[in-house]
Amino acid sequence: MNDALWIMLKNVMVFVALAIPGYLLVKCKELTQAQSGALSKLLMFVGMPFLILTNSIKIAFDGELLLMIGVVAAIGIAYTFAMFFASKPLTDMEKEEKTKGMMRFCSVFSNSGFLGIPLAMAVFGAGSKVLTVVIILNIITNVLMYTLGVYLVSGDKRAMSLKKAFLNPVLIAFVVGIIVNLLKVHEYVPELVTYSNHFSNLVTPISMTILGMKMGAINFVDLFKSWKTYYVAALKLVAFPLVIVAFALALKMAWSGITMEVIFGIFIAFATPTAGLASTFSDNYDGDTENAVAFTLGTTLLSVITIPLFYWLITLL
Repeated sequence: MNDALWIMLKNVMVFVALAIPGYLLVKCKELTQAQSGALSKLLMFVGMPFLILTNSIKIAFDGELLLMIGVVAAIGIAYTFAMFFASKPLTDMEKEEKTKGMMRFCSVFSNSGFLGIPLAMAVFGAGSKVLTVVIILNIITNVLMYTLGVYLVSGDKRAMSLKKAFLNPVLIAFVVGIIVNLLKVHEYVPELVTYSNHFSNLVTPISMTILGMKMGAINFVDLFKSWKTYYVAALKLVAFPLVIVAFALALKMAWSGITMEVIFGIFIAFATPTAGLASTFSDNYDGDTENAVAFTLGTTLLSVITIPLFYWLITLL
């Protein structure tokens, strides 16, 4: 069991250590935090779609897997809506509406793409059922982030966009990947996989470099001075993942289709820190940018402790 804890701890620590170059470049004034925006675009429109495409091509479809995907998607939608409503009374102590909305956003939406998918690949391997579960839940998260998430950040229902939700790069890449998979295009043109792999390898280092650049532009003392950072982290990294994992374990007792691989996938998808799009959405929809950065960085740093610990506790089962 200690091996399970050590394996996850090593991988999380390696990912966080990848933020060091970005941090140092900003501290040495070779780069500015503002320049991370260009990297974010590269990550969102190139790296992440190709990562999804690469792994969608590798999925081995059968009837059992399709049923599992349907159940996992339903769980992801139900979880997000449940936490969306649950987060309202849990943040009512905050009177500033924009800050309350950001607290709710950062408690509900996970970094399942930039951190969860690479983490699942590192621990469980490409082509694993765990990785498939994380990919499916990442797609659900992306779709709901452009609707429920935008509403939380902006406070305006008119800002929600079904067009952006269903035409986001991640969902398009998944659909293309499934078509390529089913038509076996990659078997006739293996260079397609090689090409996609080159771009998919950008995701982890670039996402963590962006995190490091943001860390380099803030004061760590200020980051952890506010009780709100700890409160959001407690919801995002402990309370909400505990609810969904407990539900999945209960479901496992009733249906054999929920295996431990599925549970580990659900855990990684929802126990990862706040979605990196928090600050992007805040900039675009006039949200609470200061707390968006604080909550994202705070949950990311604290996840070094919570993710390995929760993973170890699940392995005890």
